[in-house]
Amino acid sequence: MTMSPLYGWGLWGTCLQEIEQKEVDLVSVKTHVEIRGFVAQVSSSLTYLNNYKDPLQVRYKVPVDEGAAVYKFEAHLDGRTITAHCMEKKAAEKVYKDAVKAGQTAVLAREDSNSSDVLNLLLGNLPPGTQAELKLSLVMELKVQTDGGVSFVLPTFLKPRYSPANSPANSFHDTEEIAKGQNIMFVRKQYAYEVKARVVGAHRIAQITSHSELLSVDISEDALSAEVSQCRSSNYDRDWTMLIYYADPYKTHVLRETGDRSGVGLMKDDLLMVNLFPEVPASSFSNKNEVIFVVDRSGSMQGETMQSARATLLLFLKSLPVGCFFNIVSFGSSFSFLFPSGSEMYNEETLAKASALQQNMQADMGGTEIFQPFKAIYSQPPKAGYARQILLISDGSVWNVDQMTELVSRHAHESRVFAVGIGHGASTSLIRGVARAGKGRSEMVFQQDKIQHKVMGLVTSMLQDSVHNVRVSCEVEPTSRVRLVPKVPPIIFGGQHLILYARIPADTVVKSVNIQGSLSSKDLNFVVKDSDIKVVHDEEMSLHRLAARAQINQWQVDQEEDISDDMISLSLATGVISRLTALVGVDHEGNAVAREEKQDCMPHMMMKSRRCGGARLRPMFGSQPKSALFGCSQPESAQAYQLLSGGLHDCTVFGASLGSAEPADGDPLMAIVSKQRFDGSWLLEDVAELCGVACAVLGERNPAKTEAAWATALALALLEKRHAEARDQWSLLATKARAFLSGCQEDAQALAEAARALLEARP
Repeated sequence: MTMSPLYGWGLWGTCLQEIEQKEVDLVSVKTHVEIRGFVAQVSSSLTYLNNYKDPLQVRYKVPVDEGAAVYKFEAHLDGRTITAHCMEKKAAEKVYKDAVKAGQTAVLAREDSNSSDVLNLLLGNLPPGTQAELKLSLVMELKVQTDGGVSFVLPTFLKPRYSPANSPANSFHDTEEIAKGQNIMFVRKQYAYEVKARVVGAHRIAQITSHSELLSVDISEDALSAEVSQCRSSNYDRDWTMLIYYADPYKTHVLRETGDRSGVGLMKDDLLMVNLFPEVPASSFSNKNEVIFVVDRSGSMQGETMQSARATLLLFLKSLPVGCFFNIVSFGSSFSFLFPSGSEMYNEETLAKASALQQNMQADMGGTEIFQPFKAIYSQPPKAGYARQILLISDGSVWNVDQMTELVSRHAHESRVFAVGIGHGASTSLIRGVARAGKGRSEMVFQQDKIQHKVMGLVTSMLQDSVHNVRVSCEVEPTSRVRLVPKVPPIIFGGQHLILYARIPADTVVKSVNIQGSLSSKDLNFVVKDSDIKVVHDEEMSLHRLAARAQINQWQVDQEEDISDDMISLSLATGVISRLTALVGVDHEGNAVAREEKQDCMPHMMMKSRRCGGARLRPMFGSQPKSALFGCSQPESAQAYQLLSGGLHDCTVFGASLGSAEPADGDPLMAIVSKQRFDGSWLLEDVAELCGVACAVLGERNPAKTEAAWATALALALLEKRHAEARDQWSLLATKARAFLSGCQEDAQALAEAARALLEARP
């Protein structure tokens, strides 16, 4: 939510007219974060100074998490406070423009019309010589990652984004306003940057760490609270991240937040937030799949990001079961299919073709035209009797988010969409939006060595059968109506953090919450008891605002007719802005500034990438920084192979947005993985090379009926010995290898013991 002008902001070259460029002083950026369990309250203040003789209209573009509820915006200058109020968007824009025209200082905050994870902040008529502090408040929900850590990400970096030539976003809705400006303001100077966080609540804290920051952490003696701080210079080529490890992260956690009895609608009722980790039966893994791996090969994926994509693709290919169908789609400015006529059966020949593509894959395909490859995939019917799964890997740097989510939503009846966002500055709006539209799951990856963990975890969820006919009910006394927010029932994935919200009347007592569903022929039932529910009082009404944001996001995905009035009403009642509303405030106490009509100055504090006249614009300053990956490991599933070889009754799309992280050349784990054959086996000469032992020596110690079985047992033992910490990455291909051994009618346990003994006897 805070800003990084040097790398993530600034104006991208103009093709409109000559515009004088000046510098505006960003004095400081201060952010305070308070985390309670799985909710983060964030407040950021940005102090700017107008060193010029003329009043300025200053504009900033701020990256925010697409699930964040932005509800407060104010400005402080000369001892006065301008407080913004939520209004219908066009009305708010008129209030702002009229105030600026009259010489009054005014502020406006609104979602970017192309992407909900970018916020436009406007400060009109900043008087000469005046210092202004802009304060923005929002609330975010946090989810438990696959390794048990609770991830908090503060977006401070916004990558250049690509607009396809025929995209509505290419019209660049700010063109007219830019054309009017005579001064474009941007930041070059160093400034003070400070982040402080406080972690409190009922969860005992085991550890707080970060993969991108050096943190000062002070955990209390009772481990129920912690103070975190960190300062850094303005080289902001990454988002600010923090991982919190609670002692009992998977415990059911339910909060009941009291409502505002004088409020209206949602704000008047009490609000229930349920955090649950449902488990589904192992038999839920389907057995027939058509899997399509979609890889972003645009220029923004170059370097470590592309290397990471290749490594992930290799793991994925080796984990596929014999007999499934698969395909690989590469895209940039154009797109191509590995098998143009459609997905083909996974066998030795098709794996060889895929491996050749994987080894030579480069980020050499230009821009990020993500819409057309998805359209082409949907134009081909799924294989009869097979569930089509689409796994997307991209850095998410596009503006045509609405176009993508609408396309995916139209095919949601036959497709689930899963998304992994890779790298700092990736669009959470795109990655989470397509996953939500496709009834799937998303991941954001920031740390170099974690992308494989995230993607293989998605594979597990991707191939689970769907839990359908989901119902949520509450037992309350006295009997009253309980309403789910949003009204659409949640999507359930086994072992994954499930968050749901419900409105309950203030004068009721909740006895239990029941979540029911059907999986194949089995009924599922998850029960939350009254003893799990804790009542909280929060002046900021954080849970109410999060529920409002969840409902707004769902409406935007569903694209239902006649929901505009409902969205505006909810937004006005809760103060949470949407694409149809904005926060606006006017300084009625200060003196009007003298302002010539031509001086409609608009400093742009964000790098914005688009195409103009067929050419992609380049940034005026700064360099394209590398991104770091951040992820968490996925627990091994005993049914992983069955999951991969399973089939859904509908099509599934997985999206993954990559940052930058790829195993270096010569990665020993990838060396073992790359030698596995399509049927799950290894060749003895390959294993001998991996072990550094003569093939003849291994052959002499062979207790198996076949050489391939012995080689496979040795390869599994090698994985166990050297790469146990990365088990979640290779567990699927290991299960596939064990299936091969079973087919050879070998004593798998005896072979494993012999292989381990041989390796233990050697250094």
